[in-house]
Amino acid sequence: MRFTPRQQALGLAAITLAVFWPTLFAGFVYDARLQIVTGDFIHNPWNWLPVLSFGVLGMDVLDFNRPVHLASLMLDAAIWGREPFGYHLTSVVLHAANVVMAWGVLRGIRRQAEALCYLGAVLFAVHPVVTEAVCEPTFREDLLATAFSLGALLLAMRHDPAARGGDRWRAIAVAACCLLAVGSKESGYAAPLLVAIYWWLCRRDEPAGFWRAAIGGGLAATAAFLTARFLLEPDQSAIFELKPEYPGGSLAAAMAIEPRILALYTQLILFPINLCADYGLYSVQHLPLPVALAIVAAAIAAAILAIRADRRMALAIAMIALPLLPVANIIPIYRAAADRYLYFPMAGVGLAIGLCLDSAWLAARPRLREIATIGCMAAAVLLGMACIERQKVWAKPLALWEDTFRKNPVAYTAASGLAEALREAGRLPEAEKLAREAIRLSEEKRGEAWATLALILDGQGREAEALEAVKKAVDVEPKLADPEGRVRVLAMERGYAEEWGRLLAKRR
Repeated sequence: MRFTPRQQALGLAAITLAVFWPTLFAGFVYDARLQIVTGDFIHNPWNWLPVLSFGVLGMDVLDFNRPVHLASLMLDAAIWGREPFGYHLTSVVLHAANVVMAWGVLRGIRRQAEALCYLGAVLFAVHPVVTEAVCEPTFREDLLATAFSLGALLLAMRHDPAARGGDRWRAIAVAACCLLAVGSKESGYAAPLLVAIYWWLCRRDEPAGFWRAAIGGGLAATAAFLTARFLLEPDQSAIFELKPEYPGGSLAAAMAIEPRILALYTQLILFPINLCADYGLYSVQHLPLPVALAIVAAAIAAAILAIRADRRMALAIAMIALPLLPVANIIPIYRAAADRYLYFPMAGVGLAIGLCLDSAWLAARPRLREIATIGCMAAAVLLGMACIERQKVWAKPLALWEDTFRKNPVAYTAASGLAEALREAGRLPEAEKLAREAIRLSEEKRGEAWATLALILDGQGREAEALEAVKKAVDVEPKLADPEGRVRVLAMERGYAEEWGRLLAKRR
């Protein structure tokens, strides 16, 4: 039976929705608890004007540099308030749309094996490394940057050289998608570059007017946004009190660590067995620098050979590599490595797999192609099962922090998060142990860890010890004396602040 393109697209969307069905009924975890539940910005309709006009670039708010992402959350907030279902629904539907668009790109550059190209999109849909971006609504920026980049590429691919007026409106739409991509996240800068690579590979024999307008317009819009983003950024921020630091403490140290991060990403794509919400040096201990360099060199060599064998692979490789540049630690970022950074590149991985199955080399070897196809189908089933299992981790705070601490037990964030999750679950003795571990990992320099310990001790009826911990917390971090102020800058959840405020009042 032969399916129409529409039926195939609906099938891809159905597969994606089926695999991510559990997420629709998950709660809020991680940053979503602050930005959506505690924070008021996305719930205030008066903020639509600065967000839509990009005036938010000069405001001291969370995600000020990603106005398209903020607009997406604000739209959900207008419909769903603070209920998680709608936010998860938007992210899952957006992921399904990205899967369909990635398949559309594959169809647009395929040679013959349309059915086999389908498998590349399926693997992108169900790979467990994408769960972080799909399951945490405040990480949706990666989905949006990918969506508008793929949208720009698909619009450009549908250009008809015989169109009246040089297809002016399509060129404007491509440039607009490029602006929306970079307005979602910095990795969206790749959108006009991907359109340019596609033009060079597949369409450069055509009249160049449309392509100059689309690519040039996209580059200009991207450059203008990035210029405004850095020029308008507030000099002082109450939210971003701590500046990001290089892993290792310097640029030189970061560049020595980066090959290990890239090797970790390679391993996560090929064997996603140690996914974690908080990576650190502990997470790459199984990848010493010589091993990491060998893995990166092998990946680069494989990419070069793939492009030499099939120039279409240049588009897939670019879709993998370009979005990783903004998170390559050349400029300090808050998280040196994260699963969500691989979301956009995974669209490129799906494209590469589809092109491999569609290659002339495999077409000349039908038995080998059959084996590769069966292997991809088996991988899709296994990855889909792992993806469903990984969603359980992102469904509840306790599950998330238990998993994170188990995989990175030397991370302050993991110990602190687990201590608070255990406290919320009423498991106070365990919570106390983790809070003390968080204090140790922070070298007793983080007031929040002392505050959590104080609440745990108070919950156990150990008031004198609790008040000593309160004093220590405020001594280490004086701003903790103003819980409402911490809530306003999204440094403390509202419920936590109320409990902390009551404990502070006892001390007074």
